[in-house]
Amino acid sequence: MADKKKSSVKSKKKSQQSIFRRVGKYFLILALVLGQVFAAYSLVNENYDAIYSYTQNLFPQERGKAELKEIIVNPANTNGQRYLLVQLSLELVTKEDQTLIDDHRSKIRNNIIKYLSAKTVSELQGIQGKKDLRFELIRLINDAINSRSVRNLYYSKYVMQ
Repeated sequence: MADKKKSSVKSKKKSQQSIFRRVGKYFLILALVLGQVFAAYSLVNENYDAIYSYTQNLFPQERGKAELKEIIVNPANTNGQRYLLVQLSLELVTKEDQTLIDDHRSKIRNNIIKYLSAKTVSELQGIQGKKDLRFELIRLINDAINSRSVRNLYYSKYVMQ
């Protein structure tokens, strides 16, 4: 009988320890999360002005814009039976980049004509074809001016006939 009391006392201690361990794990996780929240709040609160000015300077407020004249090309393998008319609008990183575009306008236009003339009709049609072409033209223009000045490209006109 004494053995039964000792074993029941031991099992009660084990169950109390396992409950403490389960609750203790959650308490420890909660304490760590709250500690990190407090540390992050303290850091941001002390350095808010510096963080705000840094993030505002990452992206200039005024972006540059440039328009390219209409470009008409015959796609590859069409024997002059089909044509593509494209007019592009460029969104530039800064207003100062407009001078880069103006200085290299003829080179940009020539590279675009070469590139579009090499594409087939199937590559130029469809939504995915236009998206792919858009990214390729951004890369092509940035390569022509030796700078990453073109932020975005918009089709003002896109006619496939």
